[in-house]
Amino acid sequence: MSSKLRLIILGAPGSGKGTISSRIVRDFKVSHLSSGDILRKHIREETELGLKVKELVSRGQLVSDDLITKVVLAELGRLSSTSWLLDGFPRTLSQCKALDAKKVPVDRVINLNVPFDVIVNRLKHRWIHPPSGRVYNLEFNPPKSPMRDDVTGEPLIQRSDDREDVVLQRLKIYEKQVKPLVDYYTSKKVLETFTGNTSDFIWPLVKTNLQALKAQKHAAETEEHQLAKIDSTSSSKEPVTHTGHKYAPDDFRRVRFEVAEKKVSPNWGIDLIAQDPVVVCNERIVWSSGGGPLGHPKVFIRLDAPEIHDCGYSGRKFIHKKFYDPSKHGASITYDDYLKEMHKQEFAA
Repeated sequence: MSSKLRLIILGAPGSGKGTISSRIVRDFKVSHLSSGDILRKHIREETELGLKVKELVSRGQLVSDDLITKVVLAELGRLSSTSWLLDGFPRTLSQCKALDAKKVPVDRVINLNVPFDVIVNRLKHRWIHPPSGRVYNLEFNPPKSPMRDDVTGEPLIQRSDDREDVVLQRLKIYEKQVKPLVDYYTSKKVLETFTGNTSDFIWPLVKTNLQALKAQKHAAETEEHQLAKIDSTSSSKEPVTHTGHKYAPDDFRRVRFEVAEKKVSPNWGIDLIAQDPVVVCNERIVWSSGGGPLGHPKVFIRLDAPEIHDCGYSGRKFIHKKFYDPSKHGASITYDDYLKEMHKQEFAA
């Protein structure tokens, strides 16, 4: 089972976004979707969208939110069954919401946080060889001959937007533009910020985080698969939910799962039910049963949320161990003890 990763990377100009992106692509085998590269591809292939973009660029106009969103969503649709990394998109809050509106899953937003003074110092020493695109840094990656390309010997130039005053202005603009995106994805609990001065320092942090995310997704998908197998063998051939089995309207068993109050039989409820202790579980998915001579089916319960999960049929309360607070939730028993007691009751029947 291969767990897909859907990633977005945010980072100021000069933050090392390109370096981190290339390493993610290399180590996690994801498709790298750069909004700039996508637009250039459409222009080169003279697609309908590419012609529109070319016309805008020739007139010195910006590509609209709607147009860039349409282009990116088309690419994501083509890669719906694979892992991908979005770079350069979204840039605005409306683009974030457009992804949500199309139900595009986002597993992690990687936010690179490199101090502005480090970026300014890095870019003001950056010189390039325009014909080849080769980049040099006068401090840590200087050319062999001063201000000359190592391969051709041709002069190097500094881009106008790499001057110190221009870089600082670009960074201030980026900081203002990215804040709504950071707030938005923070609220969705998918953003992780990685702080450091160099890509070599930041990369191990990013890699460890993504490895844990991939393992977590794999575990969740495995549990979903196992639950689906359990469901496929159920006598009702219908999904099992946290509220119990679903039965046809004319099935006599249906009434047992439409009651609102607890229906715990004093003959079949376990002894500890009098104190109503919560069942504390290590498992993410557990089952509850009222037992009894009618052969009551199991009710499967997911313990994802930090709250008490009340099985309205059996009367038992369940919670995952990491969410259990004795001062808040009161007395408890372990899930193992609960299963042993249920086995004893059902065996006695």
